[in-house]
Amino acid sequence: MKINNKTNAAKTVLTISVGFLLIYLVTKLQWALQVAFIIGLIGVLSDYLSQKIEYLWMKLTWVLSKIVPNILLGAVFYIFLFPLSLVSKIFGKKDNLKLRNKSTTVFVETNKTFDKHSFENPW
Repeated sequence: MKINNKTNAAKTVLTISVGFLLIYLVTKLQWALQVAFIIGLIGVLSDYLSQKIEYLWMKLTWVLSKIVPNILLGAVFYIFLFPLSLVSKIFGKKDNLKLRNKSTTVFVETNKTFDKHSFENPW
């Protein structure tokens, strides 16, 4: 099934050339300025080549969309969540889920008197 994306090749080529200009302004790498000029010139002179550049750009974004989220989620897990869970296991003494089976039953007896206000906002 082919999805009809309403994209504009000229805008994509302009965005890519502005991106390379930004790379040049930040890093002063001469090749980035040359690539921005060449891609901008292609965008002005040839609609066919602009569409081909846009097709390659969209394929690159598709490939990156398959790779980058997995890397980011893995990094977040191993840099933040895994160490946090280890620290919680080491220094935490509460057994909120009652997984250690210290009692013979999981029934929790609650001695609370209910009044009218207990039933006004149950959620």
